[in-house]
Amino acid sequence: MSCLPYKWHRAGAAGALALLLTTAGPASLRAQEDPPDPPRPFTFRGNVRDFVNEHPLAEAIVQIAELKRSAVTDRNGYFEFPELLPGRYTIITARFGYQTNREASRIPHNAIMVVRLQPIAVVLPGIEVRVERLVHRLEVRRASTPVGSTVFREEALQATNSPSVAALVRARTPVYILEDPTLQQLVYRFRGQIRRLRVCLDEVAVSSRFLETLAPDDLELVEIYERLGMVRMYTRDFLRRAADEGFSPTRIPLQGRGC
Repeated sequence: MSCLPYKWHRAGAAGALALLLTTAGPASLRAQEDPPDPPRPFTFRGNVRDFVNEHPLAEAIVQIAELKRSAVTDRNGYFEFPELLPGRYTIITARFGYQTNREASRIPHNAIMVVRLQPIAVVLPGIEVRVERLVHRLEVRRASTPVGSTVFREEALQATNSPSVAALVRARTPVYILEDPTLQQLVYRFRGQIRRLRVCLDEVAVSSRFLETLAPDDLELVEIYERLGMVRMYTRDFLRRAADEGFSPTRIPLQGRGC
């Protein structure tokens, strides 16, 4: 990978990244003598395309691994990260039906990135394809929600030794779940504060006690939104029925107790 001022750099392999610098020019002698200015944040923009036909890819998820920040491409394949400092980052790009691309790149000030993803053949049965598409839409919703989150998919849920979802959350996230004897419900401690838990099972609000009664291997997907105090759980049967019926996820409420 290389950077060329004012010109697109075409990638020579699937998933390779291309950067465009929008500022260039020799520094003045005075600038060379003065101490360097501190890095200035900028809006980092980019575009995700199909490697074969150059078509833009909507609903691709682009992540900056070191910052745990995510963005979703629009219908023209564009994404942006406001207030990013120049530096070296690991950029992860994923979309259903394409190979996930992970690459460490130096992102200079005012750079623009192009990511080209290699299509993969989908050989799953029809219902499984629909389930994977639904899971991808849930991932898009998660990436579009402006709070940090942790996700566990089927492989991790099957492999864990945690006897309950509550134990899994305690062991693998910054959220510590405990019992409130007054409320007779589970609450959570996060960054020194005790708050109520919002627990959702198959898109329906349920008692926080479900976190103690459900084992991780009973589930297909678990999402934890630390700042919201929200745990969202999905069973395999629900995902299959929802995918078959064309279920479309709605936005996650950032306030209140609903799902």
